[in-house]
Amino acid sequence: MIGTGLFISDNAFDAGYLDIIDDYLKQEAKSVASISTNQRLYLSDYDIEIASLNENLPFNVTPAYDSNGKPNFIDASGCLVAGIYSGMENEVYHSLDAISSSKVKKYAKSPAHYKRAYVDKIDRKRISKQTERTFDAGTYAHELVLEPEGFYNRYFKLLNQVDYPNTLNSLDDLRDKCKEHGLPVSGTKAVLIERLITADPAIEIFEEMQKQHIIANAGQSAVDKAYEVIAASSSRTNLIDTLKHDEVKPLLLKTAIDPVVWDDAHRACETMRNHDFANAILQDGFAELSVIAECPETGMMLKVRFDWLTRDGIPADVKTTRSANPTMASYQFADLGYDLQAYMYTYVGRLAGIPCPENVFPFVTCEYIEADICEVLELSDEDWEIAGRNFHKHIKNLKQSIDTDQWSGYTSNSSSILYLPKRGRA
Repeated sequence: MIGTGLFISDNAFDAGYLDIIDDYLKQEAKSVASISTNQRLYLSDYDIEIASLNENLPFNVTPAYDSNGKPNFIDASGCLVAGIYSGMENEVYHSLDAISSSKVKKYAKSPAHYKRAYVDKIDRKRISKQTERTFDAGTYAHELVLEPEGFYNRYFKLLNQVDYPNTLNSLDDLRDKCKEHGLPVSGTKAVLIERLITADPAIEIFEEMQKQHIIANAGQSAVDKAYEVIAASSSRTNLIDTLKHDEVKPLLLKTAIDPVVWDDAHRACETMRNHDFANAILQDGFAELSVIAECPETGMMLKVRFDWLTRDGIPADVKTTRSANPTMASYQFADLGYDLQAYMYTYVGRLAGIPCPENVFPFVTCEYIEADICEVLELSDEDWEIAGRNFHKHIKNLKQSIDTDQWSGYTSNSSSILYLPKRGRA
């Protein structure tokens, strides 16, 4: 420790204090010289970042990585470190070896469902193009609402053909134009486009406009690599789909977004921000905070990732949905275990030191496909109580299943008594 300090105010200072000051500085010079060189006597940018992050907070947030890029959430032995972390990538969070609300919800369905998903890891999902679009719109709306900074540096909107009705697009359009210019009409679409552009560069062809738009936003290198992948492929594919190829993605300057998905996401974001209560909830806080805590009942590590957490500890979840109708949502929430999610998030938050209030976890929901509606939905106190009982039951049973490698179905190897519905019975 460096000395004891010397304080003289401006009002009390005069020339008589100069000898005292000289003696003090000599004493402190010796103290500084004796300090070990590995002690830090300054504040780094990283120190200032942490101090700024935690200013006036009732809980402590730690950057996920230190100033050298080393994870703060893993100790020297490779074990998870309990804490509240900012800046953790989504894929890193999902890879953490801890129990998430998704795992608890799957176990609540049945231990056998948990085994299939997280022990056997068998994935039988097939995603249609329409479903993929819906998922994408929800993801981008989520990002626009919670983490809008840099969105337009990361993504760009593809051109929509309906906005360019006078451009050539179909194979018949291209053939007719070739015939009009006295050019051969045989060949693939790509051949016809190249033939027409060579003959008249001023001809407006939608596919060529889209290509130039992609080059301007995604970069020439990415487009060149995409065409290499297309040429080497045995299946029929196009430029836009190939932008998602593993060899192309690292070269993208920006990621392309389908124009319908882009408009849906922006409309959903606007709908939520125009809802006074929803917008008030999503102010003055943190997006995507990752929290790790040890379960006091089982010793297992638990993890949650808050969509939004206000600076005074109130959590919220943002969901895009087919319907935000509260009556329909009650069935959906029960089926998807959102009550368990809400309880677990606030429970783990409190374990980590966040003052999450009891029975408070607003869901900001938004529908955008057939109407633009935002609703803020909250669970009743009765459902909070049921969710709490179920969570603690499931977490203890899950620990037992993991320890014994026993994964029952809906019942524990016994028969079930059925009570048939009364309708249709004599």
